[in-house]
Amino acid sequence: MRKLLWLGIAWLWAQQDPATRALLLKYDALFWWLNLQVSHTSVQLGPSWVLTRLRVTAPSLDTLAFELHSALTVDSVMVNGQRLSFLRRGHTVRIPLAPQPTQGTVLEAIVYYRGTPPTTGGTGIFNRQSPSWGNQVTWTLTQPFYAHTWWPCKQILPDKADSVWVFLTVPMGTRAGSNGVLEGIDTLSAQSVRFRWKSRYPIAYYLVAFAVAEYVDYSFYAAIPGVLQPVLVQNYIYNNPQTLPYFQDQIDTTAALLREFSQRYGPYPFWREKYGHMMAPFSGGMEHQTMTTQGFFTFTLTAHELAHQWFGDWVTCGSWQDIWLNEGFASYSEYVALQALSTAADARNWLVSTHDNVVSDSRGSVWVADTLNDARIFDSRLSYDKGAYLLHMIRFRLANDSIFWAILRSYLTAYGGEVGWAANLQQVLEQATGQSWSTFFQQWYYGEGHPIFSARWNEAGGNAWIELSQQGSWSASVPFFETPVEVRLLRQGRPDTTVRFFSAQSVQIFSLPGVGTVTDIQIDPDYWILRQVASITRDVTMGIEQEEHAFWVGPVPVRVGEQLTAQLPSPGRVQVQDMQGRVLWEGAAPQTTWVWQVAVPAGLYLLRWEGAGGRQHRQKFVVYP
Repeated sequence: MRKLLWLGIAWLWAQQDPATRALLLKYDALFWWLNLQVSHTSVQLGPSWVLTRLRVTAPSLDTLAFELHSALTVDSVMVNGQRLSFLRRGHTVRIPLAPQPTQGTVLEAIVYYRGTPPTTGGTGIFNRQSPSWGNQVTWTLTQPFYAHTWWPCKQILPDKADSVWVFLTVPMGTRAGSNGVLEGIDTLSAQSVRFRWKSRYPIAYYLVAFAVAEYVDYSFYAAIPGVLQPVLVQNYIYNNPQTLPYFQDQIDTTAALLREFSQRYGPYPFWREKYGHMMAPFSGGMEHQTMTTQGFFTFTLTAHELAHQWFGDWVTCGSWQDIWLNEGFASYSEYVALQALSTAADARNWLVSTHDNVVSDSRGSVWVADTLNDARIFDSRLSYDKGAYLLHMIRFRLANDSIFWAILRSYLTAYGGEVGWAANLQQVLEQATGQSWSTFFQQWYYGEGHPIFSARWNEAGGNAWIELSQQGSWSASVPFFETPVEVRLLRQGRPDTTVRFFSAQSVQIFSLPGVGTVTDIQIDPDYWILRQVASITRDVTMGIEQEEHAFWVGPVPVRVGEQLTAQLPSPGRVQVQDMQGRVLWEGAAPQTTWVWQVAVPAGLYLLRWEGAGGRQHRQKFVVYP
């Protein structure tokens, strides 16, 4: 879901009370069949019913519970064809069972109900007139906690139903869109028709949806790689004569986006059914499975909601704390789409704008601590933009796009049709790379802030020196970020060159021999990481070795396994560094003669000495095999 203008509801149903949750955890939802009477003129539900097929997972089930808002009237309930008594307690329907079914028993329960859902506070069903086109629409948008405001359900993310049917009886002359395949339209009377939608894919409760209005059906097929048949793209557009012509070009880009994302992430997961859109008068979009609800059509909005079909619908976040796995991935897919199908300038503008929004404030983590607050769950700076940048930085660290896309496909393959947590993605990353990603997630996912860099640099005789300093912008959370960072050298008479360093200490000095005449440097010029740059200054004293500090190192060259000897100006501490500034050995030198057994691969190295009063000197040496 892209940020909505009306988001930020103060009243929250939020999560179930402990007693209700305990009852809901005693069964597994297998199948939902919603049979609803709805209209495009109000949110009122005529006589309706919802059938739930479920399997008992507790040793026994004494009470079957569903969540349903207290504003709705329950007429009766049936379990396995038998009418039973029920209790209303808060926003729940509780059905005592006797005898108690045991673990593994499959039940079918039907709740018959009607009424007017809440129209103030937290609600998941809306009725409005489009201010732009004049069409009256009733539609649902239940993320994260509001499915219970219009149908009896179980709002627990990891419990996806295996399939869903949504039958919608609506006024003659209107259309009703929903999940899956439209298997038929039945004329019930001169005043009403029934749309029968069926989906046979696993689905989370908040992705079940409908919209009803006076629509036209604008449909086409898109051939995508990796599937056996073209995918139906079915769009319910306002029947206002000007609406479709106004948006048609943007809607048509859905085919190219389907192909691009299928190449990146694997074939569109729901290709056996469809992808489509149903319009509703709100500012944004919501990724209802196989049929997104959108208020309008732009390139990035359509790309965002389509990407959710992989990230959010096929693999759904297992907790609202991990909404990044939905929204961060869909947001980054906007950039992916711009890179592939738009201009380099458009892609860079998106990246810079997203970056600047994130670093405008140091507070807040991508991980959501307060899942009772939907405004925090869908915070555009943290869950969307910083979440997108986490993926961008993972891509940068991997430094290999083939591996990056393969990792995303592995994640989708491993958890497709189910739910995932941030720890699952971390595990996929670690399995693919053979490296630990714990520090990365602690810093960027759970932590707050970003690095602030400063640099001093100099160039003399074609050799350059760069001192890179870094501190966290919110040091109480992350005082220092271990991260790769690129530095671009602007050179006179030669092409600019970009060097990749690894920022592992708060202050590091890097030596770059033979780079030519450098006129300036830039830190992370391509916006690969979240960062601020405090200052970049040239210091002409860097790299100039004063004679009184000089010391002898030999033999030069020295071979691996031989002894290296240095005659130091005075006792102190020494470091052996590679040319990227990484410290390979460090220790005290209590005497002026220092001897070290060479245990580094062949290459160019620095021996750095620091004496009393902070005096420093560096000497290069070469190691041969």
